[in-house]
Amino acid sequence: MVELGLNERDGLEKLATDDILVRLALAGKCGRVWIPATGTASYCVIKVYHYIYIVGVTPKKDRAVSLWGVIARHGEGSYIIPASESWIDWLVENIDCRYRNFSRYLLQFKGIENRDLLVELNGALEEGLNIDKVKPQDYDILSKDMWSEDFSACFDNSEDFAKDALGYMVYTDGAAVSGCVGRAYGDEFMELVFATNPEYRRRNLALTAASNISFYLDDRQINPYIDVRNQHSVELASRVGFEFIKEYQVFQIYNSDNEI
Repeated sequence: MVELGLNERDGLEKLATDDILVRLALAGKCGRVWIPATGTASYCVIKVYHYIYIVGVTPKKDRAVSLWGVIARHGEGSYIIPASESWIDWLVENIDCRYRNFSRYLLQFKGIENRDLLVELNGALEEGLNIDKVKPQDYDILSKDMWSEDFSACFDNSEDFAKDALGYMVYTDGAAVSGCVGRAYGDEFMELVFATNPEYRRRNLALTAASNISFYLDDRQINPYIDVRNQHSVELASRVGFEFIKEYQVFQIYNSDNEI
């Protein structure tokens, strides 16, 4: 397969799906795109940060081997998103390393229905707790604790986190105990992670942090789609202005000896 630069993707619109990152990548606005080395581009691989999409018509024989080679080289740990049931079957048939398969969830921000209620939620934080924007220096600590490691998983390194992390954390004595943090891919798509230290759960802290994301979006009058990892996150987001769109299947491959 051959990789196309941002200005070399004319004519690939026919491969676009409903996924916003697919449309942006094929329009030459972001990401990396690979197409077959010869013949018509009836399928392609698209990578935007740690999302990999495979779209078009599933290939066979030598083309399948070439396609799997691209995915294996660039996809370890990424969310590999098949565009259809046939692509799910193709992946299961062609993956030759360890992998896991699970669901993720797509929602869209529709606006805050009751702003006063969310303001009241923020005002109800217990004494000793305060909410603030996530801090660049949080990366190392968040990546080391089991409850918070998914916050840093959206980013390749601390520099990436410092540049692109968007969200709010609840702090006590300067230490993060809960939050809603992720990254934005323009104004149209965000990945968000909700998490709380087990010692501080059942206090609406992640919900409070998420409400500040909603304030941020509402004030700017933008309505992005968001991607979250579990049903609990869907429930939290639904309470602060997000509407459930769909559940979809994701694969993660592991070529190394690291534990899944």
